[in-house]
Amino acid sequence: MLRKTLILAAATLFTHAASADVLYTWQQVNHSTSTPDGLRLELVFSDAAVAQGSFDLNLENMCMYGFCDQQQDGLLALRYWYAGADGSRQWNRIDYAIGDETRWGLDRLNLSLSFLAGGQLSGSIFATDGFSDFSMQSDGSLFTLVSAHSDEPDGCDWAYPSCGGDQGLLQASVQTGTMAHAQAQAVPEPAGLATLAIGALAGWFGRRRKSARTPQR
Repeated sequence: MLRKTLILAAATLFTHAASADVLYTWQQVNHSTSTPDGLRLELVFSDAAVAQGSFDLNLENMCMYGFCDQQQDGLLALRYWYAGADGSRQWNRIDYAIGDETRWGLDRLNLSLSFLAGGQLSGSIFATDGFSDFSMQSDGSLFTLVSAHSDEPDGCDWAYPSCGGDQGLLQASVQTGTMAHAQAQAVPEPAGLATLAIGALAGWFGRRRKSARTPQR
């Protein structure tokens, strides 16, 4: 039984080590008076997608028609909202996560991106959930908010009917796997942690068997 437990633990640890992700967050460079304060954007990609160097996605939510299979595993999450000057609000929020097959709406994502050296993105992004939408286009790594709209009374529609003009970078703030990061020397890699854990379990198992064979005096 214990041997089976060790094998399952090893498989779980190595599976965890193989599944990494990279989080890109919006870093504001220039703020437009045509947009609310506090633009937030987060994109989470699988490590495998980043390793390919580019990513293209044309996805439409078809759950209302009985087809909920998203057919992709490169983009793990997309989150977009406005936080206001104090960072406490969440206007015009779009929240997409892979595997969330219970959503009923008009979600549509169109991404054509390249992963640049230094942990930045370039390309184009469009996202909508049927209530809010936005589109961005980059010149090199500098993205410009081309347009944004919402059915909400606050944010990019009634309060700011001509949303657009914000500029910023999409910078990798959590990097694993093929992406280098500043804490690489300080934080053990997942595979190393898995090896240490399995070694500890195996050592404990060996000591237990040796103790069982030693005659009592």
